[in-house]
Amino acid sequence: MLLPIRFSSTGPNGWQQLPDEALEHAELIEGRPMGLDHAYFSRSEPPLKSGIWRCEAYTERYESYPADEFMVVLEGEVTLEADGFRETYTQGDSFLVPKGFRGIWRQPVPMLKFYVIVG
Repeated sequence: MLLPIRFSSTGPNGWQQLPDEALEHAELIEGRPMGLDHAYFSRSEPPLKSGIWRCEAYTERYESYPADEFMVVLEGEVTLEADGFRETYTQGDSFLVPKGFRGIWRQPVPMLKFYVIVG
């Protein structure tokens, strides 16, 4: 039986104490993305993943963002840059990066976010 899932802004019990790991990234420009991801829910068909993610400061370039991703910033900030576009998202902001986005993810400080990835 499928039931609603509560997301905790501190992650599941003990998650904050777990050590950081190297995280996947696109073309790395600066820093080293170290952090942790916890999927509260995922399924393969149709593709969907949602959870909590934390990561240290880093900057990367995307030639084509791999999926539609909705995010809620819990801590920290990120600036997304593309031709003629530059916007910073901070604690409490929600935003969506569409599949195929081409630009830069500039995260100057550690960040904690909820996410929902489709596709």
